[in-house]
Amino acid sequence: MLRLAPILASMLSVDLGAALRRARRSALFWALAGLFAFAAYAAALVAAGLALAAHYPPATAALMVCLSQVGFAALALLGLAISNAVERRRQRKNDSQRTLATTAMIAAALPMLQSRKGMAVAAVAGLAVLMALRRGGDDSE
Repeated sequence: MLRLAPILASMLSVDLGAALRRARRSALFWALAGLFAFAAYAAALVAAGLALAAHYPPATAALMVCLSQVGFAALALLGLAISNAVERRRQRKNDSQRTLATTAMIAAALPMLQSRKGMAVAAVAGLAVLMALRRGGDDSE
């Protein structure tokens, strides 16, 4: 077993190095794409301001663009608040189900713990319940 340790360590270091290089490269390209998307967004705001300035005074056009951006920001924050509330509700539901299952498991296991066979069955059942809870908690509704 000890002879395999250097081989496993070298395999892990190669894989981690490649993964790190891939992550850096991805981060660089995502940052570049984000920069260009931000530039396109700024150009769209300027174009909207110029289009509005053809019909309204320039200060009013700029104020309209500004207020529309504040409105979109408020909508984004509202969406975040709603998403957080849904996640908190889902977490409370999962916590209550987990507590109920744990209580039921303990109540069912107590009589079994008086013999060795019963203790083994209780341990296996407990592991099965924990694995089922973990799998059930990953589902998104």
